[in-house]
Amino acid sequence: VAFDKTGTLTKGKPVVTDVEYFNENNDLYDSLMVSMEKQSNHPLADAIIAHFTNVQTLDVEVENIIGTGLVTHYEGIDYVIGRPKSFKDVSDAITERAHALSDEGKTVVYFGSNNVILALIAFMDVPNDNSSRVINYLKSQDIHTVMITGDAHKTGDAVAKTIGIDDVKAEVRQKSKAQIIEELQTHYGLVAMLGDGVNDAPALVLVNIGIAMGDGTDIAIDVADAVLMRNDLDKFAYAHKVSKKLNKIVNQNMIFSMGVVVLLLVLNILGSMNLPLGVIFHEGSTVLVILNGLRLLKNVE
Repeated sequence: VAFDKTGTLTKGKPVVTDVEYFNENNDLYDSLMVSMEKQSNHPLADAIIAHFTNVQTLDVEVENIIGTGLVTHYEGIDYVIGRPKSFKDVSDAITERAHALSDEGKTVVYFGSNNVILALIAFMDVPNDNSSRVINYLKSQDIHTVMITGDAHKTGDAVAKTIGIDDVKAEVRQKSKAQIIEELQTHYGLVAMLGDGVNDAPALVLVNIGIAMGDGTDIAIDVADAVLMRNDLDKFAYAHKVSKKLNKIVNQNMIFSMGVVVLLLVLNILGSMNLPLGVIFHEGSTVLVILNGLRLLKNVE
């Protein structure tokens, strides 16, 4: 089973995972960061605003400088929120901490003034609550799991390690997803894929079983064989359990039905079967097959 990462295994929206301060006056810094980010349309801005609740905002003017980040002037001091590369002369301790967070697949930004780092904020597109549970179930069924993502290897490996994915294909472009699916089919045979984006559509067409997320793009839903409503990965594991139970019941019914036919044929050849008894056996077996099939109505655990 191949999974797209963003929006399928993860929530698709970055959240603040770590906030570390390197100076005092934290309340002021929180207010400044929220006030600055409220004037930005960057996805990370929404994460910061959602994380810092009950924070008093300040009346500041913000400028978005390309290559630097958000800049504001407050009470005679310039404050900046930007990527680590925007800051110079960063201490080794802060740099090592930022690298450690990056190795965990997190995006790091600095908040500082006069090129002095005052705080560090780390973001991550965190896995869905049920991702680990579904991956563990698939592994218990001896099903190989693969995550396909356009993110960097560090980010992909970090998410995969968190939820237990077997293999990671990182830094994958849109056209390469279909090629990866072909390689997986050559190696493993039957391949299913779950995705939600426009760039997943070619791969969803190519796989043996394409499954789109309910909140995904229209084209992904259109080309997929099935759709998971409410983006609930647990439904995928449940569908697999139901399909296994269906196969089991169908095989039971086929073996039982053929067994009854063979028995009637042998008894008829031996002259030990009359018409009324044959009808009772044959139609009775049909009723039993129907009753056995009704077991599918029971919830699968």
